Amino acid sequence: MPRISNSTTSKKAAKANSAVANRALADANNRLEAQLAELRLQLEAARVAAPAPAPAPGNAAVMPLLVPRIPGEQGRQYNLAKELEPYGVARRQYNHMLAEVRDSARIAQLDRNAYYRAQDPVKLAQIIALMRKRFPVLKRFASDWVTVEMLKQCLRNWRAKAKANADIIRNDSNDDTDNVNMANSRVGSPEI
Repeated sequence: MPRISNSTTSKKAAKANSAVANRALADANNRLEAQLAELRLQLEAARVAAPAPAPAPGNAAVMPLLVPRIPGEQGRQYNLAKELEPYGVARRQYNHMLAEVRDSARIAQLDRNAYYRAQDPVKLAQIIALMRKRFPVLKRFASDWVTVEMLKQCLRNWRAKAKANADIIRNDSNDDTDNVNMANSRVGSPEI
């Protein structure tokens, strides 16, 4: 019978031990992952079941969570008035806010033909601060996105109105046939 060297048997034993150890590690890893998934489910259930923490009495520094901006474009993907209803903003108050934004933009002399991002940031900051002061509910929204969307809507409406007025003026100046005096058309060319 051939004689097996000690180095060969030790290599085979090391491979077998390594395979057993890898299997044990994989089993332990699977158990820990299952336990982690179970703990995550318990944590989520506890978050849903638990009421929101009340602010400490006398501690005004505790701020409620801010409402993040809604993805999409206001007027296309969502209606701002409907999105504000859960926060206690009725349609009438929303219209009052729009009027205040429009009046503030007019007083600040924002460029009516420019987009929001091309406006003077100092004037925009003043309008946003004024709106937060007049309507405290706007403080609940992160980065003042509600006021910004109202300003964008106001500027969009101003640009559309200016474009419509320019089209009307352009159409009136191109429509020379309305100014022709047909009474003298027998004599020659019509008078203009």
